[in-house]
Amino acid sequence: MQNYCKEEGEKSGWDMKPSQIKTEDRGHILRFNYKSDKYEVSYNVHLTVHEILQTNSTFKRICEKWGKEKELVIRREKMSRAAITPDFPSFLLDSNELLDIMFMKSDGNSHPAKMKTRTDYSHDNLVSFYIRTKGDGDNIQKLMKNYELGKRVDYVCVWAVKDEKVKVALKRDRRFNSVIFKKGILFEQESESKTDLSNLVNYLDGKCFRVRVSPHPPGSQESSQELNEELNEESSHKCETQKNIKSEVPDTAQETNPNGDSTKCKEKKPETPMKETKSTKHSDIRAIPNSEEILNLLRAQHKELIKILKERKNLKNNAEVEKFFRQEYDKSVQSFSEVKRVRKLLEMSNSVCQIRSDGSPIGSGFLLFGRFVLTNAHVVGDLVSNSAKLKKRLTAVFGFEDLNNAGNEETVEENVIAYLKSKDDIGNPLDFALLELSKDGSDLKLPELLDYYSHPSTSGDICIIGHPDGGIKRMDPCFIIPKQDIQQEAMAHLHHNSHVNMCHVLTQRCLQDNPLYHSYIPYHSCFFHGSSGSPVFDESCSLIGVHTGGYAYEEGKRTRSVMEFALPLFPALVHIFTQCSELKRDDVVQYFEQKSNMRDVLQEAKKQLQGNPEPMITD
Repeated sequence: MQNYCKEEGEKSGWDMKPSQIKTEDRGHILRFNYKSDKYEVSYNVHLTVHEILQTNSTFKRICEKWGKEKELVIRREKMSRAAITPDFPSFLLDSNELLDIMFMKSDGNSHPAKMKTRTDYSHDNLVSFYIRTKGDGDNIQKLMKNYELGKRVDYVCVWAVKDEKVKVALKRDRRFNSVIFKKGILFEQESESKTDLSNLVNYLDGKCFRVRVSPHPPGSQESSQELNEELNEESSHKCETQKNIKSEVPDTAQETNPNGDSTKCKEKKPETPMKETKSTKHSDIRAIPNSEEILNLLRAQHKELIKILKERKNLKNNAEVEKFFRQEYDKSVQSFSEVKRVRKLLEMSNSVCQIRSDGSPIGSGFLLFGRFVLTNAHVVGDLVSNSAKLKKRLTAVFGFEDLNNAGNEETVEENVIAYLKSKDDIGNPLDFALLELSKDGSDLKLPELLDYYSHPSTSGDICIIGHPDGGIKRMDPCFIIPKQDIQQEAMAHLHHNSHVNMCHVLTQRCLQDNPLYHSYIPYHSCFFHGSSGSPVFDESCSLIGVHTGGYAYEEGKRTRSVMEFALPLFPALVHIFTQCSELKRDDVVQYFEQKSNMRDVLQEAKKQLQGNPEPMITD
């Protein structure tokens, strides 16, 4: 099917009104069948199936008869007449494909797909795949919210945007029961392979799946990161819709809204927006969706927190508390609010990548120098054989900053250059893996972050840049927790979360680890799963460590943590040099020897190579 480009400023079918659709060039034909009668509709390639059908008078009359009481079902000609949603993009249909139109009884449980105003996705940016409507096994058999749909059709066809997760596409589809998100995993019979719902949809195009009970079910929990992304997406859709609304009402009452909220063919008159008054000049104050639980928790803790703060900081009244918070806020934004530092961080962030195994995100990493990417050993540990070769195909994806942009995916060579997950002579942890790209970093035109290496300080501002929760690239400015304050911080967290059983265990573990692992760089961050291997920069934009882990636990649908930590680069760089020296990797050895900021690393590494290791001081 051909791709059609829009002129600048031209609206597509995703955000046009029906009255505008009528004047578009209709260079394509959609065929649909209703009770053995076949009809043809000419249409523009950028429209959804529902928008196309709404331009046909016969379809409108059919809807007037049945659409108010029953739900619309649209079935494709292929894959055993798989059912699609009304917002299915027309350019995912085959040329001259015949759609089957039918109506079924609504059981009140289904929630038809919301046809919101969308950005104009290109054909290359979308995929579609098929899922059987009945699951394999008694515990997961009823997959469809509308039981009648499961009886009428054997498969449903789901459309998705590349670089989004499977479960995001299924939630937008709105036809699936919650059991698939709690227990389900996709099984492709042809290849006998399983696909987790947290995988990206990029490689699913055209594939056919059955749903089975996952051996490691995710439960109903969702990460806070995913919830934020969904809320941001919904907010952006609303903002875009508001931009396109005009104050005049259409002349014809019969014109339907293609962005309606139901698959039932029920026609509604668009509402006339209210004129702006003096009371609406300022932004409306609105509650954050799904925030009631957090709000009540904060209110319950507020009085006790203020009391503890006054005692700890010797504050006498609320005025001093307010002054204290103002000063602390000023400190928090001072370093990274300077434009030159933010610009430098953004430039360096280009070298941060997402590590993927067979297309699925497993962690973060960054270009250390040349063609070499550094990440944590535990990110790739299960994929490294005893011969230091990768068991599966790995890729490093640079520039993945938007769901509509797949980024630049580079292949990782089979041989792992340096790898260690252990402890040094005094018990400090080592957790690093140096991977080699098939393409040199100079070809990628990315900064080599080893140029910015420095020893970490014991306090101050830091900034982490990575891919938390397997999503797009993000950054999190935070503070190093001074080592003398770690116990106090951990106990404060326990005090405010004593109702969570797991919190007690992790707090004790945190306190036990602290005196042993004195090289830790501790802090509070929102970077949890998927962010291991992210670079950590100090307030001077120097590379000081690798975000490695934390003491995280689940509380309801949220991920919480006592604290997180990074490991300093110095011990890792020493062992990278010694391993590469022993393996005769002269390219790595010579690079280290040419760098002026590697002198202390070389000095320590050569001591170890000479068989005279001494405990490394990493503070």
